[in-house]
Amino acid sequence: MLYYSDMDSRIEKLINNAKRRMKHCVDPVHGLDHVERVVSRVKELTMDLGLSAEERQAIILAAWWHDVSRSMTKKPSIIWMSIIDDTVSALMLWVKSISCGLFGETVGLATRIIVCKSFGTGAVLTRLLLRKKRRILVDLLDDADSLDMLNDERIARLLPFIENSRLYRISYKFVISWCLKGREFRLKTEQAKKMFIELIRKFIAWVKQKEIFDWHVKQFGEKWLAKALKDANDFLNRIIMETC
Repeated sequence: MLYYSDMDSRIEKLINNAKRRMKHCVDPVHGLDHVERVVSRVKELTMDLGLSAEERQAIILAAWWHDVSRSMTKKPSIIWMSIIDDTVSALMLWVKSISCGLFGETVGLATRIIVCKSFGTGAVLTRLLLRKKRRILVDLLDDADSLDMLNDERIARLLPFIENSRLYRISYKFVISWCLKGREFRLKTEQAKKMFIELIRKFIAWVKQKEIFDWHVKQFGEKWLAKALKDANDFLNRIIMETC
């Protein structure tokens, strides 16, 4: 069995490997900066939950690796990568951990957390691969990832792509509308809901800046933008009521 200091150094090696891979990722919204924000959110969300050291280490490792598959291609697909990225990232972590000679529950748990977050099959895999008390780890990673959808820095990087791609334009409208309709968008943990309040406020303030406001009107029209802002304010009020 590995001593803890040796295990920690090898896990740090896995984290550094993920950082190097993501640094060269060309996906405009799933690069190193996105992953760093997800890791930061995971650390915040797990701070006072009474997780074991092993569980916290595993979910942080999972956060670093959850989008590594997106670094494999120079032409990221909005559709296909959204479906397979978690599964492929989990497989890549598993293979890399073997090459590092790192075996044990921490890496195994991190791999299961990522694959259980996968699109479509995640709910079934969560019930099959994780004990009930550990299923919250998937929710925490999923919430940390979802919280970044309305990050203004992340969205700002998308604007040139939206201007030049019909697919990006359609995807942006869909994601923003989905995020701002509480009926569809669901955060699973109370901690994430409280964080989301501040993110919505920042998003509304960002959109209302004249340059950004005018850009949205030009791309999507006044009617769509007015509805998006109304949905944002309605959702903000609703989530404030739910968390009071």
